[in-house]
Amino acid sequence: MERILVLDSTLREGEQAPNVRFSVQQAMEIAHGLDAFGVDFIEVSPIVSERSMQVTKGIMQMGAKANPILHGRATKADIDSLLSFSPEWVALYLSTSDVHLEHKLHMSRDAAKGRAVEAIEYAKAHGLKLRFTCEDASRSNAAYLVEMVKIAHEAGADRISITDTVGAMTPSSMFSLVQLVHDAVPNAQLDVHCHNDLGLALANALAGVEAGATCIHACINGAGERAGGPKLAEVALALQALYGQRSELKIETLPALSKMFSDFTGLHNDAFSPVVGENVFRHKGGTHLGAVLRSGGKAYEAFSPESVGRKRRLVIGEYSGKNVLHYLSNELHLGLSEQQIARAVARLKEKEGDIFEFEL
Repeated sequence: MERILVLDSTLREGEQAPNVRFSVQQAMEIAHGLDAFGVDFIEVSPIVSERSMQVTKGIMQMGAKANPILHGRATKADIDSLLSFSPEWVALYLSTSDVHLEHKLHMSRDAAKGRAVEAIEYAKAHGLKLRFTCEDASRSNAAYLVEMVKIAHEAGADRISITDTVGAMTPSSMFSLVQLVHDAVPNAQLDVHCHNDLGLALANALAGVEAGATCIHACINGAGERAGGPKLAEVALALQALYGQRSELKIETLPALSKMFSDFTGLHNDAFSPVVGENVFRHKGGTHLGAVLRSGGKAYEAFSPESVGRKRRLVIGEYSGKNVLHYLSNELHLGLSEQQIARAVARLKEKEGDIFEFEL
């Protein structure tokens, strides 16, 4: 498998929840955090608003290791607007599904192909690197999608994004679609952009890279249109833990990035959010706790809390057993006997709920 790139679209205005807006300063703090974490691309849409223009200017001037990629429609007018920021990369999108061509763009398939070629050649003539996005690719006629990808690649697109715009794919169908495109245009560098309407965005994105895509689009806390997209934390951990990829990503910064986004937006993760949720490293079951204490966490953790800047927490309450009390007796030098521990366990069983918890 090739090195999988990570694109973050957290700052692409219009793709967060209703009424979520960053100040320019907040957006720059997020951009610096993303760059320190190690994303390959930071996507922003300068043509959306005056504030987005200011954010884009700031990102272009910050000297990031990541590539700023400026997002707009596949039109000369939008390309001209993007050129004013002197970018290296732009992202141009154009729908390829019949439902979008008919009801959104009011154009034929042939007209869409013509527009794609015109926009790509115009951007390349101005020295730009570009990603061409086939919007609503997952609902496009497969043969037409392949034809569009071939045309875009031949016109000079450096990357091509296969999108599941409405989150309607399954991992197996996403794999098949990306594999079809990859086999038909093997030299094209493919991105996958998956939405989470049915909760399958991460699974579909990973299926896409297994089929040949080399870049996953993600965003902090999954913020995006409707149900959002793959969460940056989940993408990063999946690449490291499941695929042995991207060991250089600073995953220990993920909780801070998540909290920063939550603090700025008021959109908080629930306790069970993978990687950054409060409950991820919280252990309470009796036999469960015993195995965690004996294994250093490996018995019930796919990755350590330390690896993502977190700490393990143990819960004492009605589900506790003698293992955790032995541990506390030893750590606190209480010297409790087996009989005393048995009595303490019995008392705990009489309680309802959790009594207290502590960091391990």
